[in-house]
Amino acid sequence: MIHIICSLWGKKYSIEYVNRLYSMVNRHLPTEFRFYCQTDITNGLHHKVEVLPFLNELPESTPEDMLNSEEFANNLPRLWDRPKLNYFKPDPWGIKGTKIALDVDLIIHNDMSDILDMFSDKPITARSWWHNRDREKEPAWKKRFGAHTNGGFYMWEGNMFENVWKDLKENAKKIYFIYTGGSDNFLSQRHYNLFDFLQPGMLYSFNYGCNWPDDLKAYKIREDGIICIFNTTGNVKTNLEIHNAIKMFDEVKELWV
Repeated sequence: MIHIICSLWGKKYSIEYVNRLYSMVNRHLPTEFRFYCQTDITNGLHHKVEVLPFLNELPESTPEDMLNSEEFANNLPRLWDRPKLNYFKPDPWGIKGTKIALDVDLIIHNDMSDILDMFSDKPITARSWWHNRDREKEPAWKKRFGAHTNGGFYMWEGNMFENVWKDLKENAKKIYFIYTGGSDNFLSQRHYNLFDFLQPGMLYSFNYGCNWPDDLKAYKIREDGIICIFNTTGNVKTNLEIHNAIKMFDEVKELWV
């Protein structure tokens, strides 16, 4: 049994994204699973999606408290995806066993068996293999707390995130202040060595490609890939959110079902 968890808050994405994610998991995960969504938006939710409440064990971590915090009120959002930090609590919501957390704005288009097979004694997340690794080594990357990982995917069980949760419980406000870019930056800079990483191609970027330096073509669905994400950077005008890619590329639209 695999426990699949996603999160939905705010107005950027709708219930449709959760329902389609459930449908893609149902097609491509070759084992029994339960599907959960951390959300307070439930109208129209697929009947097999189980609702999880937002936890409040970390300060200003529910969507309401986060958006009403001083930083967000002053248009200076810091660690903007705080609800996802609840994944790192040991056995969150009392869910025991193997868990996979997925973002709602992605496409799963091939069998996930290879991902399941690589899971061992460390949690798994996605490595941003499309990054220029030479640039990642530059002082400027470290200075701005640049991310090396992508949190569109996590796989773990038990207390594998015990040290991450302890760090958050002890240093939440400091972490919020430093890692303005989100949980990817926090994990990359403080807990990078905790993880195993999906191999190039298991998860790739529609906007940035698959693996630096030779496979960086954008706007391409890779036939042998498994998960395609639609990550964006700041105000880069060529980046496409998933809802724009669906409108512009029939191949993306056909897979998002």
